[in-house]
Amino acid sequence: MVATGVHILVGLALVMLMGRSRRPEPYLVAALAATVPDSDTFVFQPLVELGYVAGALWSHRGLTHSLLGGIIVVALLAYFGPRWAAAIGFGSHLVLDVFSGGVQLFAPLDQTLYGLSVDWLLLNSLTSAVAVPMILGGLLTLKHDVEYRLPSLSLTAVLEWLR
Repeated sequence: MVATGVHILVGLALVMLMGRSRRPEPYLVAALAATVPDSDTFVFQPLVELGYVAGALWSHRGLTHSLLGGIIVVALLAYFGPRWAAAIGFGSHLVLDVFSGGVQLFAPLDQTLYGLSVDWLLLNSLTSAVAVPMILGGLLTLKHDVEYRLPSLSLTAVLEWLR
């Protein structure tokens, strides 16, 4: 299982890379979407223990970690911010959980657990080591108004470079 803070860091880092918005909404939506799948631990767990629901669908990494759950989360969070940021936050959560044990990706239709098993500490350490510098770099570029400009690959530019 990946730590919730790491899910948030990765979601924020990806939004920073892809959107670089000066508005707070994309970051808020991505952070919320990255944490929503793990809400099953405190929403469904008491229902299972009290006997109101049963089965693998209501377990951790079940319905809230599925593509159907992702569609619902993105649709709900789109009210507060951009859909793409919600999709990135939720998707990054699923990808990390696929590498740390698996998820029921097609629940409720299929309750097969899809994924790999990578050491928890190693996965958290590596993703944090990548996400934190990405976020800091993105914040610095926002602060100093640095724009990434790709070089022009026109034919005249290439011929000029060859001379």
